[in-house]
Amino acid sequence: FTGIIGPNGCGKSTLLKLLAGIYQPTAGRLSVNSRVSPFLELGVGFNPELTARENVFLNGAVLGLTRRDLQDRLDEIIAFAELEEFADQKLKNFSSGMQVRLAFAVAIQADAGILLMDEVLAVGDARFQERCFDVFNRFKREGRTVVLVTHDLGAAELYCDHAFLLDHGGVVTEGPAGDVCSVYRRMVGERNEADAAAREEHPEEPAAIEENDGRWGSGEVRITDVELIGPDGARHHTFASGKPMVIRMRCEVRRQVDDLICSLNIHRGDGYVLAGSSTFYSGFELRCPPAGSRFSVDWVIDEVRLLGGHYRLSATLAAHPTSHQIDCLEQRFEFRVMSTAHQIGLIEMGTDWRAEGIELRPLSANLAGRYELDPGSDDVADGGETRSA
Repeated sequence: FTGIIGPNGCGKSTLLKLLAGIYQPTAGRLSVNSRVSPFLELGVGFNPELTARENVFLNGAVLGLTRRDLQDRLDEIIAFAELEEFADQKLKNFSSGMQVRLAFAVAIQADAGILLMDEVLAVGDARFQERCFDVFNRFKREGRTVVLVTHDLGAAELYCDHAFLLDHGGVVTEGPAGDVCSVYRRMVGERNEADAAAREEHPEEPAAIEENDGRWGSGEVRITDVELIGPDGARHHTFASGKPMVIRMRCEVRRQVDDLICSLNIHRGDGYVLAGSSTFYSGFELRCPPAGSRFSVDWVIDEVRLLGGHYRLSATLAAHPTSHQIDCLEQRFEFRVMSTAHQIGLIEMGTDWRAEGIELRPLSANLAGRYELDPGSDDVADGGETRSA
């Protein structure tokens, strides 16, 4: 199971078309040692004026299947695509998800040793994606090859044995999928960091935070800026998992208030709050300075426990722990975390293991090499001592 990853325009889809024989290479050499079943672009091999049933025969013929084979498998194909109630509807009335299910159901019927998939999971729902990977796993058991182009690094790490990272038409690196995805995350983080540095060469005034949706409050004290500061004391957009980070809230006082509480929340992409802290619940009390004053408050994070991903930040000033919002900026700031940890999820929960009744020893280079894994030099031992509870 091979994954092809990389930024838009790097050549992923072009590579699949070369493997499928649609394009001919202008230089170099390309060798394909088995029959190929391509699933490259939505709509290829289909006629929108024909029904789903008729398009099965049309697309199947393009893949080299006989009419008798398709007739024998027709009910199975329609059922896999979950289109029993729409088999006689014209394709032009189908959603993109319905078209993908039908195209995939036909593509896997081909007696091919290599299945080429270009973003097949991008428009499918979770249930369809799960069924796709059931098929991919069956192909692996049968000794067939799946080549998957995807932007979903989680799926690439979870299902692909090997991966290639492309950029500007060339191979940046190849190897175990987890290692290649880590390289890609670092590459994206470095580019984001460079973009952020370029923007910071001409910084806006702190008070330039716009008044629009996502901000509310009574306004006695206003947040003028939120800075994300790395271990070097400089402002950054990208941070390394396991390293320190400071979130600095800069504010100005328009009218002095009796009580003041600062809060910061970290959200994942869908808005769910992953972590947060406030001066009040952390056991601190703020004394608001007079009107016209400016001040800053830091949330000092000794170790970023988030795994690689894109996160948003909300900042709030309040006069009461649960009510009277003075100024709230909801998910108005963004940052990225890079991680090389071979773990899934969003939070680093530690890697300490103990065992009882079974020998547990440090991972050897020999065992890691047997599975073509590279958990990191710090985690691999040449010998190691047994560890038990």
